Amino acid sequence: MSIGRSEVLALYRNSLRAAQTFETYNFRAYFYRRTRDRFRTVANMALTGDSQAVSQGVQEARAELSVMQRQGTLNSMFAHKRTVLEASQNSAGGHRRRKGE
Repeated sequence: MSIGRSEVLALYRNSLRAAQTFETYNFRAYFYRRTRDRFRTVANMALTGDSQAVSQGVQEARAELSVMQRQGTLNSMFAHKRTVLEASQNSAGGHRRRKGE
């Protein structure tokens, strides 16, 4: 089974969006970093030509995406006090967050 570049990029973008849904800074930064690292590994496997390993990596990324979406929803259900890091203008990944988020 061949996996297209656009499908992998869509999965990557959805994983980054799911990581940004976490209210807690530490969770948000962790899942953002983990997503980036996973897709770098998959990209390196693609360069070596190991299509079976790439397919397996993409399957694992899909499973992790569903877990992140569920956990992000649960995380947003429980209010918490914002830390100093969360009060700053920059969030994980260098994206600016609007006031009140």
